[in-house]
Amino acid sequence: MVLAAAALASIGLIGWAAYEMLSPGESSQTSQNEVSRQTAGLNAALAQGAMATFDLTEGRPSLPLDMQIQGPDGTMTLGDLRGQVLLINLWAEWCAPCIEEMPTLAALEADMGSADFRVVPISIDRSLVAQAQTVLEKFKAANLTTLADPSMRLMGDLGIIGLPATLLVDREGREIGRLVGPADWNSPDAKALVKAALAS
Repeated sequence: MVLAAAALASIGLIGWAAYEMLSPGESSQTSQNEVSRQTAGLNAALAQGAMATFDLTEGRPSLPLDMQIQGPDGTMTLGDLRGQVLLINLWAEWCAPCIEEMPTLAALEADMGSADFRVVPISIDRSLVAQAQTVLEKFKAANLTTLADPSMRLMGDLGIIGLPATLLVDREGREIGRLVGPADWNSPDAKALVKAALAS
């Protein structure tokens, strides 16, 4: 009887150890499946013409959240923007394609802006944020509130070498993907991309 009890106890310990070894793998597999599901949704949205040059960013790296920029009420950081899906657009007044696409960004914000999604222009002009806001108003984007980085450090920190550059960012401040160059952000394709990001 003692031997039988010992054998049963050993079997139980082996079973428990096997469960402990398998559980993390199962959890990891579930996590990988979730990421794959989210990526599939985004890829489906990208299979459209207007967003053909949008590139998903591998691994969703975090933005430099401690980076200081100018807000309408003073200095802030990118980390202050967490909690919403963001479409961050780096622009400058001297950049003709930036100005050309700005009304489409304003239209996207008017149509889809909410407590869960926001279009965030960031001016990299040498001018202060108040002057950059005046430029938006001049070019039919008065409903957008711009931020500003006169130091232009953000471009370097994000590895951006051309304007306009637009980053889609998740609620945790991680980059989903980017599009360098002008685009029609009021197109059905762009809206499908934003909807996919909101669902991911």
